[in-house]
Amino acid sequence: MSKYTLLDDSQLVALTQASNDRCAFSVLVNHHQTNLFSFIYRYTNEKYLADDITQDTFIKAYEKISRFEGKSKFKTWLFSIAYREFLQSKRKESRLQHTLNRFKQNTSQKYLSKLDDSIDISNALNYLNNNQKAVLLLCDASGMSHSEASLVLKIPLGSLKTYIKQARTIMQNQLEKNNE
Repeated sequence: MSKYTLLDDSQLVALTQASNDRCAFSVLVNHHQTNLFSFIYRYTNEKYLADDITQDTFIKAYEKISRFEGKSKFKTWLFSIAYREFLQSKRKESRLQHTLNRFKQNTSQKYLSKLDDSIDISNALNYLNNNQKAVLLLCDASGMSHSEASLVLKIPLGSLKTYIKQARTIMQNQLEKNNE
């Protein structure tokens, strides 16, 4: 058993900050990797993209760990980085898509296929806007409190509560449509 396995996140962060201890940071990665990947994967619905964003998040966290002040939980700070990495990937994707669209101006747009009768949660998530999807995944899927999710997304707590209410209503409506 590693000497690090009995330490909590704050102790592991302190070791990493004090001595650039890669083993301590590795244990932090092990503590959060599954939840972080799950959040990103549910948000993107693309395994390769979720893998990339998760890896980029841990790289950024390691590079910037000296800036972590402990004003929030390490998990909250880490998910904030992941969310910013996701937004950055969407901006890159948007720029690429714009370039591709210029080359495809004469090509007709693909029509969206009808949803199967057996709509699942992944498909229902597609009906949510980015804010609704983020708060639902952070609070319901990743188990963060509303205040922690508010810090991750850098939005007011009241707005977060509105988004989560909207998201739950949309999800319920989409899942009920499936059962009709």
